[in-house]
Amino acid sequence: MSTFTDDPLVSPGGPPSAWEEMLAYVGFGPDDAERLRALHPAVVPELHAITARFYEAVLRFPGARSVLANDAQVERLKLTLQQFVVDMLLGPHDAAYWLRRRRIGTVHVRVGLPERYVFTAMNLIRQDLCEIAARSLPPAVFYETCASLHRITDIELAVMSGTYHEAHEERRLRSLQDLIVRNLPVTVLCLDAEGRVTSATRPSSRLLGATAEVGRHYESFLPESLIQASDLHSQVGRALATGHEITIPRVILGQKEQARHFRVTLVPLEHELARLLIHIEELTDVVRNEQRLQQAEALARIGGLAAHMAHEIRNPLAAISATLQVIGGSMGEDDRRKAILGKVQDQVHRLDRLVSDLLGYARPVQVRLEPVELGAAVRDAVAASGVPAALVVEAPLRARADAQHLQQVLVNLLQNARDALLGSGYAVEGRVRLRVCSGPALVVEDDGPGVPLDVQERLFEPFVTTKTRGTGLGLAISKKLVGGMGGALSLEAAAAPMRGAAFRVALEPADPPEPS
Repeated sequence: MSTFTDDPLVSPGGPPSAWEEMLAYVGFGPDDAERLRALHPAVVPELHAITARFYEAVLRFPGARSVLANDAQVERLKLTLQQFVVDMLLGPHDAAYWLRRRRIGTVHVRVGLPERYVFTAMNLIRQDLCEIAARSLPPAVFYETCASLHRITDIELAVMSGTYHEAHEERRLRSLQDLIVRNLPVTVLCLDAEGRVTSATRPSSRLLGATAEVGRHYESFLPESLIQASDLHSQVGRALATGHEITIPRVILGQKEQARHFRVTLVPLEHELARLLIHIEELTDVVRNEQRLQQAEALARIGGLAAHMAHEIRNPLAAISATLQVIGGSMGEDDRRKAILGKVQDQVHRLDRLVSDLLGYARPVQVRLEPVELGAAVRDAVAASGVPAALVVEAPLRARADAQHLQQVLVNLLQNARDALLGSGYAVEGRVRLRVCSGPALVVEDDGPGVPLDVQERLFEPFVTTKTRGTGLGLAISKKLVGGMGGALSLEAAAAPMRGAAFRVALEPADPPEPS
């Protein structure tokens, strides 16, 4: 009776299944199945010896032996191998048989058995079975039976090898998938029905602290502040009860500049290990960038308005200044009103400087970059500023810069340093220092009181100043000019013996670095 007619993997009149293709390819048919069943009685008494020789050979090879846990496991595997041989001989060689053999290849991958041992192991079994057939069957029948054994063992190898590769590739893909998931720049938790964390991406432990361990309840896994701010307990219950995804668009932890922003999404799941997925995305950088962009747009509008107003104010100021000069020139030196007009003239000049600063800030930066000798540049800047600063030139360095813009920046920084000393009562000659450092960089530092902490983050914004009579545009213009030259202007602590503020102007080198 044929064992191939009821194969559920074969559709009548349809294309052949993988199992049917393998049977046809090696020529395994009902006659082969009958020969294997006829050999079974002769093999049964030899099963113990077959498995003993098989595992004796296995244990000689460290690579194969390494997948075995202990002697008790070897004894259990011997019984499994005996059943494997019996099934191979008796069949039925149908779809269920094919599926069982496929699972064996998957198990080999799971236990870590290298594929080469599968082929050598099958060769040992085939050799033993052919020897039994030679001893127990007539020569004519032996040759046919041995051919049938070759066909069925070839099929066994094809099935196990194919599933071995499929399982191995699936394992590699799963490993890659796990690697990607663990390193996602977001926090994802999977919860079981009891609320325990069954899986989590790696950022969760970095973001949420050392207590974030898989297996804990989510209430002890996540920070209490996040749970309270998002009302997470009730939201989890609602998501599980309704089966609908819930998004909490903004959860804010902390206050003001230290605030951290999160978005939390709850996704119900239908999985044996996970009933709910919690997706926590930190939006702090996004929010801060949005705030900076809004601030920049507001400043741009203010800058445009200021430039327009500066143009409108400059002409009347020029007329007022000229009129004051005419009136003052017509007065005698002893006229008491002349001193009052002088004070008015000073205020007009102050307004004119403010207008010039506004126009300078609103005007696009146009630079002409060329190699600039920094030693000469700092000496010229000190002379132009009128500030008795100490010069320290660590090395003869050159930078790519616009000489005019660089002098304007240094003069502004030197005069700011002097004003800081005058305002603090430390106006002592030599307390301002200008250094030429490697980088190349220029550092202007003083021995004044430094910049208050609440001002430091906004110091380079327009209209921010620590002076009582300053316009708040000098540093903003300086930063804009330095940026236009491809450099950077930053605030840092002064180096000893100075104790106040230090402003570093980092520039691009004019000369390429020498090869090491």
